[in-house]
Amino acid sequence: IAARVSRPIEQLARAAEDVAGGNWEARVPERGRDEVGVLARSFNHMTGQLVGQRERLVQTERVAAWRELARRLAHELKNPLFPLQLTVENLIRARQLPEDEFDEVFRESTRTLGMEIANLKTIIGRFSDFSKMPKPELERIDARDVLGRVFSFYDTAYPEGSSAGISIEIPASSMVINADPELLHRALCNLVLNAMDAMPNGGMCTLSAKANGDKVEIRVGDCGQGMTPEECERLFTPYYTTKEHGTGLGLAIVQSVVADHGGTISVESRPICGSTFIITLPAADEKPS
Repeated sequence: IAARVSRPIEQLARAAEDVAGGNWEARVPERGRDEVGVLARSFNHMTGQLVGQRERLVQTERVAAWRELARRLAHELKNPLFPLQLTVENLIRARQLPEDEFDEVFRESTRTLGMEIANLKTIIGRFSDFSKMPKPELERIDARDVLGRVFSFYDTAYPEGSSAGISIEIPASSMVINADPELLHRALCNLVLNAMDAMPNGGMCTLSAKANGDKVEIRVGDCGQGMTPEECERLFTPYYTTKEHGTGLGLAIVQSVVADHGGTISVESRPICGSTFIITLPAADEKPS
């Protein structure tokens, strides 16, 4: 008798734990017309509604993402199109000028056209890169080597005595991870560039890493203006940017790379206090002896 009463309750408890863990397909047997049977039917009805709401939410988010993509793409393409249009109109008007004056207008106009066309190519290239992100080709590497390569790459760009610079703090012992060195290098370079952009008046970008149990934690910090909690919350949304000019794809690419490596990325930031991006990756299993 005790088992007959307790078993449905235990099934309900396990199903509730499954739902809490993200399995919205969890169901329980519906037996009898007593209070437990009514509770089971109510639970199944609730989970069914949750699945329907989740599908509607996914569709709504997908539509919103496409709208944001269209808005961002239109905005980015309009910026260079306006000067292109003005330049062409100037060339048409310049046909009536004397030859010497026309040559001067022609040289200036072709230079402007070349710059704006190059700008268009850059914008299209960024969107194209994001749409064709390759899957990582994993290999056993030392995370310190990746950070060292990024540090060397940017350290030469800031000569001694300049107002901006980059520093690195890594442990003496190796930190082995399974990763694609090129993709990880690209992701960290994006974060370093963001850090430099956040410090237009100069400052120090810090690269650091440490082993944390079965994880490797990589940090990229700056001493810029920082961000509000609302900005931090939206930061990894594709096409969202806090910059006046930007596609909002840099951090989305970083997050995609990190997720493909089975890791996570987060940000710690406060206004006036700078920002620190934290990448956490699984440490590689030790090689069998």
